[in-house]
Amino acid sequence: MTKCRICYQTKAEWPENSLDDHLLESHATDETSIRAVYSDRYERLFENGAPVETDDETDADSEAESGSELGPLDDGGFDSSVSDDLLDDTYGKKWYMIGVGGAGNNIMDAILLRKSTLERNNEDRSLVWRGGLAGYGMLNTNIAELEQTYYAQELKEYSRNDLLPNAIIGFGKHDYSGMGRRWDNGEKVVRADFEDGNPFRERWDMDPQHIRDAQAIMFVHSVTKGTGCGSTPALAEHVREEVLSDDYVIDKAILSSVVIPSAEDKFGGRARTNGAVGLARMSQTADAIIPFNNERLQDVQGDVKPRIDGIERYNPPQYTELNKPLVAFLEAFTMSSTPQIIDQDATMSIQGEVFDVSDSFRPVEDKYPLDLDREYTPAVILAPVLGRSRDASLDKSGLEILVRNALFHNKLSDFDPTTAWGGTFLIYGPEEKMESISPYVNDNTLREIIGGEEMLDVGDVSGAESIDIHISQMVIPYLDDVYLWGTLWNPRMPSLEAMYEHAKKLKEEGNSRQAESLRDIWHLVDPLFSCLGRENMA
Repeated sequence: MTKCRICYQTKAEWPENSLDDHLLESHATDETSIRAVYSDRYERLFENGAPVETDDETDADSEAESGSELGPLDDGGFDSSVSDDLLDDTYGKKWYMIGVGGAGNNIMDAILLRKSTLERNNEDRSLVWRGGLAGYGMLNTNIAELEQTYYAQELKEYSRNDLLPNAIIGFGKHDYSGMGRRWDNGEKVVRADFEDGNPFRERWDMDPQHIRDAQAIMFVHSVTKGTGCGSTPALAEHVREEVLSDDYVIDKAILSSVVIPSAEDKFGGRARTNGAVGLARMSQTADAIIPFNNERLQDVQGDVKPRIDGIERYNPPQYTELNKPLVAFLEAFTMSSTPQIIDQDATMSIQGEVFDVSDSFRPVEDKYPLDLDREYTPAVILAPVLGRSRDASLDKSGLEILVRNALFHNKLSDFDPTTAWGGTFLIYGPEEKMESISPYVNDNTLREIIGGEEMLDVGDVSGAESIDIHISQMVIPYLDDVYLWGTLWNPRMPSLEAMYEHAKKLKEEGNSRQAESLRDIWHLVDPLFSCLGRENMA
């Protein structure tokens, strides 16, 4: 349902026929609000500051109501009738995504290239990103990294002079060559930006209203270098305090998709220290953190690596294959928004259960130990998995193989599933295959498989707390295979434990500026890492 983002009335409450008419009839005297909230409509609604008459026959809303053709599909897919008004409106879409630092820029590029690949080939799956992405942006302290992105070169066609005000953190405060792996420097330049005003509103190429329209904000970054580790937590804090509305009883969700260093890297002391610091500081503001491990991304099977045209040109060679399964995971997460933007009378109607972003982490918050001395409630760690089955039909045995494939072969970070506090799962595929799977979901067979001794081992629980497993199912007509997507809550993770132990030893035994800075913030580090593993449930 179309909703006015100025008065928040739905179309059913307007006396007017279209959004354009409503804006002119009800808000023409508030020209400033229309310019700020509906910049894409302002030029056709106002001429020299005066409202103009609209042509109902060509109005965007009238076209949307009649449905718009996406054109013939190369893959013989469905002839979709989709409301363009819903697709183009940012309100209620799943994510506003912000890529921070070199790794974040590369991953954001991969997402945008995936979106472009699907749209260019007229694939129905393009609706996932068109309907789920309220907006996106790139930020960095290194101008050379920004200049090399698909975002800068093709989407925006930005010159270096364009990038400086639109995408640089710390504009006028440093030499734009990065932070030298110093997280404290990354934090300083963000603080400097906000001392001069609000760059989200005044400078950066990101619309604060679109950020507020999204269901959740997703930061994409790493925690090994100065910008991703140091700048991202400070950015998340300022988004929470200075961009989002403070009128809500429940805050808007902020998530972090983060690349973490390997537990096996014997020469990565700085990366592991930065990782512990970056995750702990991010945990103060974010609701959930999804860690991805490069070694695991490299080892996942090729069947969950989607087609992304042009990624070889814009991603460094060592990351082109690593970023594909990461994008596939985020695409599946975004897919749960798709039914909200599909015309339910269309032939491509998606059937199933839609789960909110908050469904992935809110159930865990109640499970944290009651600790009045803890300075903050840590973010939930969501360990990512994604499995695929090409079988013509799936019985119980086939589902067991799919679950094992997801939890062990295609986990996108290194963790022990049997130590998780529970998890959220989505199983989806074409109608003819989901017909045979749905009974196993409805009678809890799939839940029992996931909770079995080899998997989450629900039976191995001490104390009063339970291991909860939430499963949603969806029919996606344009797919050929069945997928199992999941996030497991707060498991033990060797990579995170290695980061913590390295940082703890440096804090206790080191005699350097780095060790001293760790001691200053250690009260932020302990709460997050002390919640990993089932033994740390309440």
